[in-house]
Amino acid sequence: MIAKMKTFPTLFSPLKLGPLTLKNRIFSAPMSAPGLTAEGYFTRESILFYEQLAKGGAGAVCLGESLVHSATGNNHGRVFPLDDPGCLPGLIKCTDAVHRYQAKASIELIHPGRRSDPIYNAHGKVYGPSGGRCHYGDGDHEVTELTEEMIDVIVNAFGDAAEIAQIGGCDFVTVHAGHGWLLGQFLAPNNNWRTDRFGGSLENRARIFLMVAENIRKKCGPHFPIDFRISGDDFTEGGATLEDAIGLSKLLEDKIDMLHVSATSFHDKRAGIRMFPSMFNPRGVNAYLAEEIKKHVDIPVVTVGGFNDPAHMEDLLEADKADAIALGRALLVDPLLPEKARTGQEDDIIYCLRCNNCMSVDFVPYVKYPLGVSHCPVNPWHGLIEEKFCHQIPYGDQKVLIVGGGPAGMEAALGAASCGHQVILCEKTDSLGGALRQAWHPEFKKDIKRFVEVLESRMKASPNIEIRLNTHVTPELVQTVGPDALIVALGAKPIDLEVPGIEDPRVINCMEIHQRKEYMGDRVVIIGGGMLGLEEGINLAKYHDKEVTILEMQNRLASDAPYLHYIAMLNEVEQLDNLQVMLERKCTAITEDGVVGSDKNGGEEIFPADTIIVAVGMESRREESETFRNLAPEVIMVGDCVQPGQMIPAVLNGYFAGYNLQRT
Repeated sequence: MIAKMKTFPTLFSPLKLGPLTLKNRIFSAPMSAPGLTAEGYFTRESILFYEQLAKGGAGAVCLGESLVHSATGNNHGRVFPLDDPGCLPGLIKCTDAVHRYQAKASIELIHPGRRSDPIYNAHGKVYGPSGGRCHYGDGDHEVTELTEEMIDVIVNAFGDAAEIAQIGGCDFVTVHAGHGWLLGQFLAPNNNWRTDRFGGSLENRARIFLMVAENIRKKCGPHFPIDFRISGDDFTEGGATLEDAIGLSKLLEDKIDMLHVSATSFHDKRAGIRMFPSMFNPRGVNAYLAEEIKKHVDIPVVTVGGFNDPAHMEDLLEADKADAIALGRALLVDPLLPEKARTGQEDDIIYCLRCNNCMSVDFVPYVKYPLGVSHCPVNPWHGLIEEKFCHQIPYGDQKVLIVGGGPAGMEAALGAASCGHQVILCEKTDSLGGALRQAWHPEFKKDIKRFVEVLESRMKASPNIEIRLNTHVTPELVQTVGPDALIVALGAKPIDLEVPGIEDPRVINCMEIHQRKEYMGDRVVIIGGGMLGLEEGINLAKYHDKEVTILEMQNRLASDAPYLHYIAMLNEVEQLDNLQVMLERKCTAITEDGVVGSDKNGGEEIFPADTIIVAVGMESRREESETFRNLAPEVIMVGDCVQPGQMIPAVLNGYFAGYNLQRT
């Protein structure tokens, strides 16, 4: 049999890393494992998490962050401790699992420095290059300046940790020297105002980097590759710049084997989200930093940040702008992305939406209660790694009728079909997607359209699924089909705004925008500043040059948005002079002159408008859904028809409603 030609020849060409040869140029970026024990050790769940990334085809898998010196540098309660030999059994099992798929294993060595949480550090102290204050954890803490003796201890700890990693089966190590962790703090003038040999000039600020590299090389030998992860730019006032990163890279070049170029620093939450680029950023927004650094060194340079399209990755590598691509969130969405791209199945790849739901739950200290469990709006299995790989797929042979072809209904069909059930999905309109057809119309949310297209393609390819469009489900139709199970996924409807003038022809409901956007005037007033209203305001102001005013009743915008997405939206608002936000303003009427907004003291102001968008929320179709309650032996209500929400509950509850159907 003739092997199929590779679709992306550069992306899937081997990469030399010191004495190693990696099978391709896709790296799994450092991501912390789920399921760590109280000591931070790997569990079966942790190992499966990394195994799926190797199984999916990544050339190298980084096993996430690991502490090198817990006494002075611990950033939260459960981090893998490379300074504790008790970590070795789990580490060995994990690297063995990665190696079974011909991938190489790395692990990220970290010391948070002033970003440590004093609760977890010995004696409750936080250490950094210089003194000052630490806002990490539960308050404001004093930072103790590291003495030169303590610096030597930490440098040795990096070397010892690398040696443990080598013993544990890692093929190389990644030293985290960016994102505002300790080494990056030494490089950044706004964190380092020392006057000794570790402060001042670039050479002095970079000294600890060289000492760490030399210590690792001494302890692990010349044939154990060393990767340094740096920020190409801190994007903070007084922070390290691209020029600093270039100078550092040239100093490091003959002491290490690879540079992994990310961006920004945790020290500024508004800039910090650049390390997890949002949907408002172009794909690979930080790639230019790696490209510039690559011009000055002769070792491999990895780029990272918001990549999800193999064709884009191929173009970047082919243009010699980087030597490899690191993927994080894209592999959480679709762990099989590399293998699908390699084998010509790229049309089945679901792209990461860059919504940052997954990252927001643990973005400490800015998120008060880190959840430790994340979900994904386009991958129902994310966060359920043990259930996916350790449980036998249930088999069923029921006849299933699904009412509604939105995300909950489509996922329910795929979940049921994966278990052998025979599915009929009825959608009353002429197309699938439901509310997502409105959601994907902004320029920055086009990846939602691809998500719907991939689901529809999978449904059409399944012999177990029949799709009936333009079909309104009635009790008579249910009786004719005679299903064993009926899944009702009718979706939600917009809440009606009851104010004088609401019948004005300038008024557009939030779910009609994609159908009527060409009729919009230059002045747009949006009533409702939740996530939907704010996203629409950004879209119209940024991409359609409209003068936009948002009226929001609460004292903050988008309270329903994931934290990092909220911060990304605020960044956009600040950059748009043609977008005005009015908080604590209630729409009381619509007149010929515009929208009447009342403040909390009863004062009124008229906001002129050519077009008025009502985005005050959604409500369930519960009453309509209940008419199906007794029409089949098993009836399940899912998605927005039960409780209006965002994509995550619709996708998860829809999929598992189908997957977990009773077996006959």
